[in-house]
Amino acid sequence: MTAPVLVVGGPAVTSTKRQLAWLAEQTPGGWYVPVDANHLVHTDNPDGFLTALHAFGTG
Repeated sequence: MTAPVLVVGGPAVTSTKRQLAWLAEQTPGGWYVPVDANHLVHTDNPDGFLTALHAFGTG
């Protein structure tokens, strides 16, 4: 995969922050952004999710 990837995860996600960060590091331009949310980040914390998305899209 060559496209940048955004990995968003909350503290209640089964994967650890380290695993999510590793996942993001596997692709060029990959980003890991922790968001205060459970598994469904986009519904649990839509503002945090959108902030991460905007930063990724304009970063």
